[in-house]
Amino acid sequence: MDPNTFLYDVPPVVIERLCQILDSGVDRLGWRALAVRVVPSSLEVRMLERVEAAGRSPTSELLWSWAQENPRLLDLVKLLQEMGHQRALQLLQGPGSSSSSSTSGPAIRTWSNSTSLPAHSALHLPMTSAEENKPPVITFQDIIDGTRNFHLEMRISEGHFCDVYRAQIGSEKVAVKLFKQTNMASWKKLWDVFRKEMEIHHMYQHPNILDLLCCFTDAGRYCLVYPYLADGSLFHRLHHQDREPLSWQQRLTIIKGTAKALHHLHTAQPCPVICGSISSANILLGSNLQPKLSSFGIARLRPHSANQNSTVTLDTRSHSNLGYLSEEYIRDGKLSFSLDVYGFGMVIMETVTGRKVTGEVSKKTPLRDLLVTEVEDSGGVDSCLQFLDETAGCWPTAVALDLLRLALDCTASRHRSRPSMQKVLLALSKLLPPPSCLIADQPHSLDDPCDSKPSPPLSIPVEHDEQLSPHASPTRARLGECSQSELTYLSDAGGAVDLYSSWPVQCSCPAESGGLACEDCRANGFT
Repeated sequence: MDPNTFLYDVPPVVIERLCQILDSGVDRLGWRALAVRVVPSSLEVRMLERVEAAGRSPTSELLWSWAQENPRLLDLVKLLQEMGHQRALQLLQGPGSSSSSSTSGPAIRTWSNSTSLPAHSALHLPMTSAEENKPPVITFQDIIDGTRNFHLEMRISEGHFCDVYRAQIGSEKVAVKLFKQTNMASWKKLWDVFRKEMEIHHMYQHPNILDLLCCFTDAGRYCLVYPYLADGSLFHRLHHQDREPLSWQQRLTIIKGTAKALHHLHTAQPCPVICGSISSANILLGSNLQPKLSSFGIARLRPHSANQNSTVTLDTRSHSNLGYLSEEYIRDGKLSFSLDVYGFGMVIMETVTGRKVTGEVSKKTPLRDLLVTEVEDSGGVDSCLQFLDETAGCWPTAVALDLLRLALDCTASRHRSRPSMQKVLLALSKLLPPPSCLIADQPHSLDDPCDSKPSPPLSIPVEHDEQLSPHASPTRARLGECSQSELTYLSDAGGAVDLYSSWPVQCSCPAESGGLACEDCRANGFT
């Protein structure tokens, strides 16, 4: 193997074997001995110890960080010679290394699940560990042919830093995110965004986070390849009428799935993730409308040892819609966990009402201001039920009110007043669809809009003040006796029961002579 080969050009088979050797070594033959010669401070060594405690390869993380400085294979060999690690030297300098290089292929670089190395000519990352052992290889030429050299007709969407194209590769469709240089962004900025998104997709996998298939760099072009999701984004399904509207059950499921993804990122080990770009356009819908969180180009990693209330300054110009951003972020440009909570609250409002967070007309009131003003004027959230999206069907009042209250809490003006994603997820877990029962047995108000021509009630409560009359029918007599405060549910197959005339009322006053009722009872029609 050429000693001048860049570290990220070393065949993946060799890198994986080297990681296994160093991870299993101890003292001067372990990964710590290499780390103290590579990283500038002991703080990074402690971070690698956290990576090891989380069950991942510390050697892979170490090589990933070091590869950013463009070291060559010769530099690694010198460090291993200082350590006296003959087994690792034999792997890199022995005859087995050349054969490993020839089997890996010159164009595609494939890395194991436990590592996350920088993109080069072509990087192929496995989708998930549960899939096939050898995922299908996608080359950059496949991307060129599938997108017709990034033709405008194949473009799905356009963003601040990148455009998304649809590509047909064989019988499969994929989505290709192509990063573009603008006057506002240098190539270094694009590389940072590209690398950050590649890291998070590969390191923080979750059923509600979009999978990354592979990534490429070629002639100054950076590409990320994802599965193609035909259902598009939540924004498209809410605001475009080309498909059947989402039902309220589907919207509740999407909200819960997005909350699970955010909670996973906010509590990840060893470093939680602040997304900074939560919006309905970045929530894609997979099979069975399963939400997939995407777009992590401006995300930030926050060690658990750091103060959770501290902030990181970012540029607001990287956002396409300021309606999902909190006031303190727009004013100061400071990124914190509460910003993600605010954006999620806006997504809840948008999903429940079917309205855009910001009106297309400049004078139109933003969605949050509309709901907050309504609550302040009426003194309660109940008045906001008028803004529910009618195309979603009949929302259960309790579920709709809880979602609106949660959305208002998440978008509180003071960022310290917003709940954590753990509390949000706990509140959402308590929202369950009502049991499926007959319409006649469901509780509803007198002016419930969902109550349309109810069928005759199957069971009607009847209150008894006295013991059953001997004149009652045998069928009713078998139901037993009730005290004054008890309720008995009587089934009437013949139709509705008249609560006021069905039962004969017996005179409760002392009977007059001859078995006749008193004069007052006869006047009132009592027997």
